[in-house]
Amino acid sequence: MPRKSAETRGQGRWRRLQPALWMGLAVVALHAMPGGELGAHDWWMNWRLDILLHMVLFGMFGLSALIALRKGRDGGLACRQAWWWVIGGGMLLALILEGAQGLVFPGRGSDPWDLLADFMGLTLAGLAFRALYLMWPVGKRPH
Repeated sequence: MPRKSAETRGQGRWRRLQPALWMGLAVVALHAMPGGELGAHDWWMNWRLDILLHMVLFGMFGLSALIALRKGRDGGLACRQAWWWVIGGGMLLALILEGAQGLVFPGRGSDPWDLLADFMGLTLAGLAFRALYLMWPVGKRPH
């Protein structure tokens, strides 16, 4: 729903998508950190808390994307199948970032456990959406 009567449809869509885009940028930026900054022998790496960080980041990204897609007024495919779009797009982003960590980012390596954590975060985003809005992020958009 537009905030003011003069807001166009495109402006409303841009306003809804901004949180998801900013979260996506944060996910990319944190993946691009040089490996020397992380300290492979720190306590949080020994406990594999980086997996938890992946779940939280992709969960927040997924939840903001679900909210943006489900609030779409057109009721199109992206709105009706938001969870699948978010999981598919999120996993594509995760695959690209993990591949880039192994090839492009200095001192970083790809880890299949990170991909599993990313998937779990995206899945939990759908469950969090259900808890917040009392509806699943797929199916008909209520009027």
